[in-house]
Amino acid sequence: MFPTKSKNFLKFLIVIIAFQDVAAGVAGSIMADLIEAFPDFAPSTVMLIATIPGLFQIVPALFYGKLSTKFTSRSLLFTGLVLFLVGGIMPFFLDNLFLIIVFRGILGLGVGITLPLSIDIITRFFEGRERDFLIGFGTSTIACIGAIFFQLGGGMLADSLGWQYGFLVYLFPIWILAITFLYLPEPEKKNTIQASLKETLFSAPKTVYGFTIGQIFFSMLVFGYVTNISIIIQSEGLGNATEAGLAISLFTFGTLIVGMFFSKLRALMPIQNVPIAVLLTGGGIFACYLSSSLTMIFVGSFIGGMGLGLALPGVLARTSELSNEQKGISFVGFVVAAQGLGGLISPFFYQTILNITGSEGGRPTLLFASLGLAILAIVWSIILITSNSKSPVKDTRAPAL
Repeated sequence: MFPTKSKNFLKFLIVIIAFQDVAAGVAGSIMADLIEAFPDFAPSTVMLIATIPGLFQIVPALFYGKLSTKFTSRSLLFTGLVLFLVGGIMPFFLDNLFLIIVFRGILGLGVGITLPLSIDIITRFFEGRERDFLIGFGTSTIACIGAIFFQLGGGMLADSLGWQYGFLVYLFPIWILAITFLYLPEPEKKNTIQASLKETLFSAPKTVYGFTIGQIFFSMLVFGYVTNISIIIQSEGLGNATEAGLAISLFTFGTLIVGMFFSKLRALMPIQNVPIAVLLTGGGIFACYLSSSLTMIFVGSFIGGMGLGLALPGVLARTSELSNEQKGISFVGFVVAAQGLGGLISPFFYQTILNITGSEGGRPTLLFASLGLAILAIVWSIILITSNSKSPVKDTRAPAL
């Protein structure tokens, strides 16, 4: 459909949309500074700065299928990126915790639009292994390049000038807004039978609901690492905010590397790729829990990120395959909403566990996260083996995960 040069440029335009999709977690690299800046509030409340985007991304993500039938991709892209920029930059001008949380929520609205949009555009223009490659490359590699930039940049600015300056890194995506809005072609609209909202929400295959529920737990458990690794590094004197940002960036770098090979890995492990990925993520976080040096924390972070780089695009790819284009139904938003919900409830989940066990945040949180991920991997694996033994896989190229 496109000449080679134009097709490659189209791929570039599509995947750079994902550059800012992980940037909502930038607050993780300066979390210790934020907790210190607001001593009158419980740490779990301050952590909402990192997790509240997850709550707000649920709404547009959950209804993305309906939004995509009423608005053009270009208008959705413009709206999503503007919300992201405004919500990201405004905390720089504020010293009121609740207002900061509100604007972080606005940032989440932007992510809730652009993340499923990037997957949707890929599936409209590409198919087969090429589609799998772009989903993995976009949701893992490019998104993680962006995350590394935001996390390291935010940590360095916070160390040098103060925690508020860390939010200035959100000025950077302005170029993404400009270039994608100017040059990204509008995907061709297909003649579809418009499904009702009830049908969209309640007619999904059981596999979609399974992935959605699993993604809630996965995101909830992984956020224990994101919001606590900075506290461990700084409170134990292993490093400062910049080095905490580097640890999270290495986690992200592991995701980046695996994302480049996602389509090949998915073909090699068509059934168990997600459970294996979840187990690998838990193993990396457990290594961080055992680590007594910054170097070993870096190694564990990289291993954990490798698992994330296979798990997230694996769930998104399979959910995309199960969507019903003929009725204008996209289930990708379900996973994005689940991801946001898991991040939102994560601090409260860990606070409850810590209260029950009489532990404090930091390393115990990493232990609970790694154990939870191991249990999730086992349960997910059993369910997939059982479901695939009952019904033979039809898609020999990329069968059910």
